[in-house]
Amino acid sequence: MAQFPLAVNVQGDYGYKVIVVEDENTIEEVIQVAVDQIVGVLVAPFPEGTTLRAKVHGAREPLESSLTVADAKFIQMEALQIYAES
Repeated sequence: MAQFPLAVNVQGDYGYKVIVVEDENTIEEVIQVAVDQIVGVLVAPFPEGTTLRAKVHGAREPLESSLTVADAKFIQMEALQIYAES
């Protein structure tokens, strides 16, 4: 496993933050790392039971939660948006 930096924007934040994950982490785990570092510090907590999704900046469709960083073939510092599914 290798460390992999990503730029993430969590819904409600003003900009992108760099997080470091493992290349074998799933998108679900990436979301959790971002939430652990940002929610409650820079953005208000989401309501209980909120489902969060991630997509590559500019993409229309969310990433599959079970997809790994390595399998997604991200480049270092890939920009991801994390948002509440409606």
